[in-house]
Amino acid sequence: MAGAPAPLPRTSQEGAGSHPLGWDPAPIPNRPPSEEHPVLEAFFSALLVLVCVGVLAFAGLTVKKLYQGQR
Repeated sequence: MAGAPAPLPRTSQEGAGSHPLGWDPAPIPNRPPSEEHPVLEAFFSALLVLVCVGVLAFAGLTVKKLYQGQR
């Protein structure tokens, strides 16, 4: 094929886990444990629960209205 690019050559320095283009991703920084911000974690957990309850309530109301319309 004339339009297909040639495959990139592999170098002898590449190991089994290195990236095919020869670059390595940035190292993952050491993160502090999640106990450092328990209030923030509790806030987002509560927000997640509220969203789940809201979605379930909306789904229940939708099903109820759909069955009411069949009568």
